[in-house]
Amino acid sequence: MASKFRTKDGGEVRVGDKVWAQVWQESDNNSWLITQHPLDKTHLILKEIGGTEERVHHPDDLSLYYYANRQPPSGG
Repeated sequence: MASKFRTKDGGEVRVGDKVWAQVWQESDNNSWLITQHPLDKTHLILKEIGGTEERVHHPDDLSLYYYANRQPPSGG
């Protein structure tokens, strides 16, 4: 069974789930796919959906930065 990670809004996500976040230097909400780091099993990689950016995070970081919602909230 895949590990569960808690997000800022209290939701639970796993490797293969999508999360979204608003990046402080950008005006748009971005969706990210959670993947397992291939070399360091203690960290995760978040890949921007529809983009090229990747971010390496410790699982605890998800609870600080990312929301479990499948889509950005409407109306901004």
